[in-house]
Amino acid sequence: MGYDFDAIIIGSGAGGGTIAHTLAKAGKQVLLVERGPRFSDVEAFQDEQRMLINKEAFDDRQIQVNGRNAQLHIAGILGGGTALYGGVLMRPSPYDFHPGKFYEEWLPRHLWDWPITYDDLAPYFDQAEILFRVAGDHPSKMPHVGTAKNGYPGKVPPLEPINQQLEEGMKNAGLMPFHLPFAIDFDICLRCPKCPGFYCPNEARGSTVKRTIDEAALNYNLKIKTFTEAEYLVTNSSKKVTGIRLICRETKKVEELTAKVYILSAGALGSPVILMKSGLTERSGQLGRNYMYHCGALVAGLFKQDIGGADKFIKQLGFTDLYLGTEEFPHKLGLAQTVPIPGILSLQQNFPVPIPKAIAEYLLKRMLVITGIVEDLPQEENRIELGKDGKISLFHKFHSYDVYRSQYYQKKLKQVFQSAGTVFALGATGDKDDIHTSHQVGTTRFGNDPNTSVLNTDCRLHDRENVFVVDGGFMPNALGVSPALTIAANALRVGDIMLEKGVI
Repeated sequence: MGYDFDAIIIGSGAGGGTIAHTLAKAGKQVLLVERGPRFSDVEAFQDEQRMLINKEAFDDRQIQVNGRNAQLHIAGILGGGTALYGGVLMRPSPYDFHPGKFYEEWLPRHLWDWPITYDDLAPYFDQAEILFRVAGDHPSKMPHVGTAKNGYPGKVPPLEPINQQLEEGMKNAGLMPFHLPFAIDFDICLRCPKCPGFYCPNEARGSTVKRTIDEAALNYNLKIKTFTEAEYLVTNSSKKVTGIRLICRETKKVEELTAKVYILSAGALGSPVILMKSGLTERSGQLGRNYMYHCGALVAGLFKQDIGGADKFIKQLGFTDLYLGTEEFPHKLGLAQTVPIPGILSLQQNFPVPIPKAIAEYLLKRMLVITGIVEDLPQEENRIELGKDGKISLFHKFHSYDVYRSQYYQKKLKQVFQSAGTVFALGATGDKDDIHTSHQVGTTRFGNDPNTSVLNTDCRLHDRENVFVVDGGFMPNALGVSPALTIAANALRVGDIMLEKGVI
């Protein structure tokens, strides 16, 4: 049988963009399909109204979120989440692969351990850090998480003055701060004060567009279709999918293409929807369930002086001292890191009380934010559903244990700011917001048992031998760091498996 392509990949983020590069570089004919456009409007790069309020670069679908219509903060352009993320690429802890060590009380026995270990992914973390040119601090400063044994390929710039002050405050609080590792080329980075949620004006950020997709399209056999919807996979009575139906969102042209393998990387929301539309609901009943995104806490500290956050890049510091819990609080938490305030409009929109523009401008110059990650527990009732009318619904509520840990993290982050000399600090926990669903994982988890998992260890559907999923949906739990590097590393692993086993 002849095929149009060796592989058709749906979604261009950390998973899809990475595996596209792997397969195309190996000489395979690959088609990469992206629902959104290639974003190239330079006027919008640093326009807060267009990027964060109007959400021009985000997924444009209206989702029923806990019963109401909403547009989620999920990237909707070529490059997926990597096109808009803050660039922090960190390895998880080896203990993240054994959640039963921390959540024995809350998880069924089959979820206590991943079907692979940290050591299985370690060489692929090395490859991903090189591929995305990660710049980072000395690994010895980063306790409790996996680190690059030979250091990071790139170097980070010196700390800004406010972060030197914050670093001292963290040390005074008994913590070990480090410079966050970034997939950013700091030799050309413009040090914009805005980064997450905004498209990089000179592509210093290591998105898949910059690091994998365009290179593979130029040098290898990768073809790209943007603004194209993958409607469903074509199936028959065999164990193989025989085609995929695509619709150009601009011209409405419909085409059905064939490939040896079909790889979904449309996100923990998008991939299960495509499988549901295709009738591939499998036997475990877990497809679309266990939707997770980090809970955690966010605390803003007000300093007496202008800290430079309105004018330059000050997202630099993190710590992992509380990652595995402490004697004071023996419960697993995650990474804490500084994050920028995107701008005046976002500050006004998220401040506890209405504030005029003049006050927002004053605060923007003097406020710094730290967020602490708390991984939310997988719960079957947190799920994606597809209505008969094609409407997507998301149901999600954080577990009480997630909220409990987030409240503690909020308290600790306020103490850090006090040590750093802030005038005051105010905070919130992640359970107050169900729109900013970044770090989404869990809806197509992998495992050894087809009765409790959607994918096998190779991230292949248990009941369809030529369908793979390589986005964050494969994860049984949410990790204590952003999942981006783990998704990219796993995509490299799955790409190697495909090539070694000759399935492509």
